[in-house]
Amino acid sequence: MPDQLRWRPFTLTQARAAGLSARALQGSQWRRLLRGVWAHVDVPHSRELLLAAFRLVLPADAVICGLSAAWLYGADIRRPDDLDLHVYLPLGARIRSRDGLVVKEARLTELDVFVYRGLKVTSGVRTIFDCLRLPSETEAVVAADALLHLRCAPVGSVADYIACTHRVRGSRLALARLQLTEPKIESPMESRLRLLLRRAGLPLPEAQWVVRDGDRFVARLDFAWPSVCVAIEYDGADHWGQRRQDDRRRAAARGLGWHVDVVSAEDYYATPEDIVAMVRRALAGRGLR
Repeated sequence: MPDQLRWRPFTLTQARAAGLSARALQGSQWRRLLRGVWAHVDVPHSRELLLAAFRLVLPADAVICGLSAAWLYGADIRRPDDLDLHVYLPLGARIRSRDGLVVKEARLTELDVFVYRGLKVTSGVRTIFDCLRLPSETEAVVAADALLHLRCAPVGSVADYIACTHRVRGSRLALARLQLTEPKIESPMESRLRLLLRRAGLPLPEAQWVVRDGDRFVARLDFAWPSVCVAIEYDGADHWGQRRQDDRRRAAARGLGWHVDVVSAEDYYATPEDIVAMVRRALAGRGLR
């Protein structure tokens, strides 16, 4: 194994110069970070590693944007197979998109750009604005919810930014979608679940509702209709200990008269209509329609 490739990311060109072929990089000892960028599996996966990978492929005047910028801010809502790096370049740039690099041209102001570890990234406000203009409304709101939850920018600042960019393509769409966001939401699947309920015409629930018994904290529920003590939770537990903790929390809420339903990612993708029907029955059973 070439020593110069052991502890840092590298490109295919660098790999070939060190005596490694593209076929060799398909082996289990190598991990692909971006299209055209790899690292040895012994290199700890970290943000610093990803930043180093970005530096290998970015043009000097590029500004990381969209879902790539959201990723750097800590909101990784990309598809598992989405390894492309999305960047803005100044108007008139001669660099075009290529495998692993998606290029868009934009006229950005100084306030639109933030320098992070030597890399230019769209500001929190601009990143949320760009994500709100994604082709899929669901994924646009999922991304915006995640960034708002991370406090990359407050909702009011995003609304003000959109108002000042009313001539930019997609501004009206971004403003309409901003009304669908909920900064309290803590996971992408919770965002998708909330949108499902909204589109079904159900009353909007309160996110991250705290249940108390007097002054005593009992539980925090993903979505709740507190006037009728109905709640729905997304089961995102990925290990036994977390699931047991969630079960005890829900049992405590039920002990105080709450009706709590639980849904999974499988429920959402396979039978979303069943989720809607279940919530509708629970609300109707307690007099809320």
